[in-house]
Amino acid sequence: MENLIPLFLFIPFLGLIISLFFPETQEKAISTTIHIAMGTYVLFTIAFIATWLWKGADNLNIKEISLYRSGDYNFFIDFYFDKISAVYLLFSGILSYLIAIYSSVYLHKEPGYKRFFTTFLLFFISIQIIVLAGNFETLFIGWEILGVSSFLLIAYYRYRYLPVRNGLKVFSIYRIADVGILITMWLSHHLWHENITFEQLNNSQLVSEHLVSHPWISIIISLAILLAASVKSAQFPFSSWLPRAMEGPTPSSAIFYGSIAAHIGVFLLLRTSAFWQQLVVIRLIVIAVGVITAIVATISSRVQYSAKAQIAYSSVAQIGIIFVEVALGLENIALIHLVSNAFLRSYQLLISPSMVAYYIREQFYQFVPYKEKPKSGWLKKYEATLYLIGLNEWKLDQLLYKVFWNPVKRIGNPLTRFEPKPGVHMALAMLPIPLFFLSFFIHLSETLHQLIPVGIAGVALFLVIRTFSERNNPLLAWVMLSFSHLWVLLAITFNDRFYIWDATLYLSGVIVSGIAGYIILYTLSKKETFDLNNFYGLALRQKNTAFWYLMCSLGLMGFPVTTTFLGEDLLFTHIEENQFLLAALISFTFILTGISLMRLYARVFLGPTKGSETPMARRSS
Repeated sequence: MENLIPLFLFIPFLGLIISLFFPETQEKAISTTIHIAMGTYVLFTIAFIATWLWKGADNLNIKEISLYRSGDYNFFIDFYFDKISAVYLLFSGILSYLIAIYSSVYLHKEPGYKRFFTTFLLFFISIQIIVLAGNFETLFIGWEILGVSSFLLIAYYRYRYLPVRNGLKVFSIYRIADVGILITMWLSHHLWHENITFEQLNNSQLVSEHLVSHPWISIIISLAILLAASVKSAQFPFSSWLPRAMEGPTPSSAIFYGSIAAHIGVFLLLRTSAFWQQLVVIRLIVIAVGVITAIVATISSRVQYSAKAQIAYSSVAQIGIIFVEVALGLENIALIHLVSNAFLRSYQLLISPSMVAYYIREQFYQFVPYKEKPKSGWLKKYEATLYLIGLNEWKLDQLLYKVFWNPVKRIGNPLTRFEPKPGVHMALAMLPIPLFFLSFFIHLSETLHQLIPVGIAGVALFLVIRTFSERNNPLLAWVMLSFSHLWVLLAITFNDRFYIWDATLYLSGVIVSGIAGYIILYTLSKKETFDLNNFYGLALRQKNTAFWYLMCSLGLMGFPVTTTFLGEDLLFTHIEENQFLLAALISFTFILTGISLMRLYARVFLGPTKGSETPMARRSS
């Protein structure tokens, strides 16, 4: 049966490829292709799980292909199937099939009909990769695709202000989860001295030995996993992103952020529970996060004025309870609770437009004024306090800005004075090259060996932070983001022996994407006027240019289909386990690079179009 596992990915991928051949106007052909693909997937999943149960329900593991090998490093695709995978594959398949049927009618005659279903299938494929992943590297492939496709779905109405802004906000918070996965992969290499598979994690004796011999590394890995899971499942203090994700069409809100995507954090905890559940302190932290989230989200859900926001916070509260169930070891109850919550929230979101319309009409015929019951003074103050706190969503949005983004902007503002001319651009580009070759011939003391890579990585991070405050010149921002990769590579070269071929693999994606993206922006600047102060919506007039620029951005940020992605994972294997500051600097450089690239794309190509004869929605819509 192991050989059939890749079909879970092949079926929706084939549907995606076939749908691309149909033009935008052939809605019937596009929707029929999606229906057949998703229907076939559901039938195959049911047949596969039934056969698997009949044969004894043994866990299945398959090492599919080794993508890259260098010394002790081996990046390989690994698939793993167990009862957790079976539950996620089945309920995600059924919900996706139902939503595909619903969407084909709901989005009829909508601009971007084909774009929605393309992104829909890309999102679905990313979920399948995550669920079937047999190691962290394979999981991270789906993790990255999930983040980008989520941004594209939320910003589906790409010429409106709020969908684009909220899409960027959700993508930015998603990148915080990427830090957790990157730290987990880096420390796992040092803890296990190999790419550990999830099948090996189920070996309790092996895990116990490593927990005893490396307690602090194990705790940091567990906290990194919890960080990634909390962000993806909108747990405290990251709960505010889920209502913002509802800016997309109702079908995407229902299936992705109401049911499937919001439960991926739970999946990550379940998949790695054999590791972190042996640490009592981590279990207590997971319980605390779940309980706090349930309380905060319940209060917020009861006072929200938007139906989607009420449903979103209700879902977050239930996921908090599921976190508690997982921490207590109640795996089967957690799976049942998860599936029930997913189907309920999908149903509620799908009928919410009809229910709102019904109650609006109903109040004209059977309106009953609210009669306030007499209450004591302290009780009224208590209720009013909770009401205001819940209505303001506990100010979690402002908290994230103060903790994460405002410090970045404060550091970047003084750097805006640094605006070099093209000649300085070239000098900056060439500076790492002689230093790169110099690193092979000089021998550093132990102190310099620790400090120089950190300093060089700091330069890379400052270049990226500088782009956050850039408001005038998109070309300058693009150049600095491209150069930051060269400085990251230089930091690793001074830190450890780095093969020329490994550097070539990493830079091949960076150089091609960087040069192509610069040419696109430079050519576009000759035709259009734009900066980074506003949204310009140039995708309306420059659709092909917008598409190729997005491809270049994905290549520069390390999207899974690029060599940059392999190179980034390879870089972390050359960072020692005691160099946490260096790993943190490089992680934040990669994360902020992705956010900056999506910000550039959104500012130039998305949002309300200026000077267009096409009617545009108001800024508040």
